[in-house]
Amino acid sequence: MNIRQLAILTLLMEGELSFSEIGEYTGLNKAQLKKEIERLVKLDFVEQKAVIGGDLILGITQSGIDEMIKEFPLLKSLVQEMENVICVKYGC
Repeated sequence: MNIRQLAILTLLMEGELSFSEIGEYTGLNKAQLKKEIERLVKLDFVEQKAVIGGDLILGITQSGIDEMIKEFPLLKSLVQEMENVICVKYGC
């Protein structure tokens, strides 16, 4: 799981979003986003819910939620370590 995929899953934890909305929130271009979404669908972490106005609507699956719960302690620790390093180097 890469940081892009974690960002997508984090957004979808809040609710269903369109492909376009995910692209706007993450800043990923269409090719990057398509690649990451395809991978998440293949892993059964994301599912296609509908197509509205030509835009794909996506949601997180229970497997995706379980993966986020599994990854949370590591992510929390990583963010805390990043904060410590930045504060030591640049002052907080």
